[in-house]
Amino acid sequence: MTKDPQHRGKPGIGWPIAIFVGTALLAGIFAGYSEARADQGHSALAPWASAMIAIALGAIAFAFYVRRHAAWFRQWSPRKRLYWISLVLAGALGLVSAILLQSHGNADLMSDSALTPALAIALSALWVFGLLVALIIYQRSVDDHERMAHHIGGLAGFYAFVFPCPVWWVLWRANVAPPVEVMPLFALSLTVNALVYLWFKFR
Repeated sequence: MTKDPQHRGKPGIGWPIAIFVGTALLAGIFAGYSEARADQGHSALAPWASAMIAIALGAIAFAFYVRRHAAWFRQWSPRKRLYWISLVLAGALGLVSAILLQSHGNADLMSDSALTPALAIALSALWVFGLLVALIIYQRSVDDHERMAHHIGGLAGFYAFVFPCPVWWVLWRANVAPPVEVMPLFALSLTVNALVYLWFKFR
């Protein structure tokens, strides 16, 4: 007896993770292949082209995953769908940013190496507009409990920035500490934010 495609079981999380990881690996393969061809004096894909190909293939694969389990996702409430759309969008922003950096030879996300103006503008636009859209969708989908956890986490992240930042700055002015760097402070603030948010959400 064949199984009705409208009554498939709950979709697993394994495929979305595999698609995200596979997209990143594919972008790395394209970048390495193009770099090897360029080193040999042959024509190679532009860095942005190889990144866009990998991102497009990943988007197509994810669209097939969603289509395959469309009946299951239609059972979700509008609020739940918005919630997961915001999370997927936020994850996609990070993935696309990492792929664009990797395609230009900047595999280290915390690196201070120079960027091309086009890449810097693209990453800035992704961060500002993409994050803004994701946050608007997220705020429209969460309940009071999660909103409280989000607010407390945001406050904790703020404290994780305002305490060490001026201390580091004055110590640097006295030649006691190295120059102030933004990204370590940003990473600390984001980590504290996430940990406190998760604690208050799931405790």
